[in-house]
Amino acid sequence: MGTPQFTEEEINARAQQLADERGPGWEALMAEERVGNDPPELRYWREMALKELEAEQPTVLEVEASTPKTVGLD
Repeated sequence: MGTPQFTEEEINARAQQLADERGPGWEALMAEERVGNDPPELRYWREMALKELEAEQPTVLEVEASTPKTVGLD
């Protein structure tokens, strides 16, 4: 099973949400980036966002458990 692929937009949207809720705020991070810095905090929030997005993906066992089974139809 491969790892799910997420777009940059999905990752950035979740990173923005997390930074606004739990961190310094997205605008503060973007201000650092605009002046030419690559703040480690930005990488941190993107990594956290990716971890959360991956955790939300259903596992094979969850999919199998939710799939109806056909029994005894001959």
